[in-house]
Amino acid sequence: MSIHQFSKKLLQKSVFPRLQDYLLWQVRGGKAPEFAPISINLDLTTACNFQCPHCIDGEIINTGKTLDLNYVKTLIRAWAKKGLKSVILIGGGEPVLYPYFEEVVKFLKGLSLQVGIVSNGTNMKKIENICNFLDKRDWVRLSLDAGTNETFQKIHRPRMNINLDGVMAQVKKMRQKNSDFQMGFSFLIIGDRKKVNGINLTNNIKEIVPSAKLAKENGFNYLSLKPFISPEGERSTTISKANLAKIRQEIKKAKTLEDKNFKVIESINLLCFYDKDLKKAMQKQPQICHAQFFRSVVIPAGVYGCSLWRGFQSTKISESNQKITKDYYRKLYQNRGKLTKRFDAQKNCQSVSCLYAPLNCWVEDLIRSPQKIKALKSIADLPDFFF
Repeated sequence: MSIHQFSKKLLQKSVFPRLQDYLLWQVRGGKAPEFAPISINLDLTTACNFQCPHCIDGEIINTGKTLDLNYVKTLIRAWAKKGLKSVILIGGGEPVLYPYFEEVVKFLKGLSLQVGIVSNGTNMKKIENICNFLDKRDWVRLSLDAGTNETFQKIHRPRMNINLDGVMAQVKKMRQKNSDFQMGFSFLIIGDRKKVNGINLTNNIKEIVPSAKLAKENGFNYLSLKPFISPEGERSTTISKANLAKIRQEIKKAKTLEDKNFKVIESINLLCFYDKDLKKAMQKQPQICHAQFFRSVVIPAGVYGCSLWRGFQSTKISESNQKITKDYYRKLYQNRGKLTKRFDAQKNCQSVSCLYAPLNCWVEDLIRSPQKIKALKSIADLPDFFF
């Protein structure tokens, strides 16, 4: 699985004209460009059957809200005509709990969109039912965070009868049916003395290697490792020196399991703890988050500019579940333009190791040096439009 190259994604031939329009708008001002985001996170529902105390979306979980199916189809169909390339079904909530989950996936693939699915592993039958619609451009990632069932239960506190072995068996069955798409095992690393709302979280560092073994044995293409992000306050990420040393040791063991079909991937914000220069680069933000113009988050509470700040008024662009008219689109694009001016990424994201920080700095440099815009050249389309 390739590591993010967002600047290259904006240079792709089928996306390049929108990058040019955006840059010229930032230089000259005037009316904000009215093109669709390249990629969106689509939170179909706030419903969830887990009770994870570490959930970064805890405030919007289980608020009884879902996206209207007609709203979803109308919005996505129009955006697909205006350049939308990929959709990640995520949450917010657990996407497979959405009553029309299978219908939505088939609808998205019918529009030739790339599809990513992030699930907690429950009701894998629904994902199995649509897996033959997925191809090598698509992916499914399960947020499991454990290598044993005991830890799985402690971390996720499921509301139903589910165990890690059962999830693995279902994945193996699905992979026998279709092995074309990428299958990921997501592992959120939780160290010592982590609390949320006074609740002690379970240290799972020793389960990195068992998770890698489970993933490889059951048809996953990769194990993705990322550090715990506090859902409270400024959403900071901290790891003690002792925990970091242990994490690196366990990852080194896990990487011995790698082969041409299986990889152990450390997230950028985890790598930032190893490399101070990288951390500095990932926290260096211009005032404007330019990435918010090329990606959006659509949830029952509205349309937002950033997945980290979904549900926060500071990044809200529009209401969702509205009657979609020309005026709705006009206001949506207008508000997206205002968001780039209103949201101060330099201030709000100063403690965040952001995937989009290098992209934002690159775009900012182009805007400040318009002669560089003229020198830009498009490249051939890549196989990945996820943003």
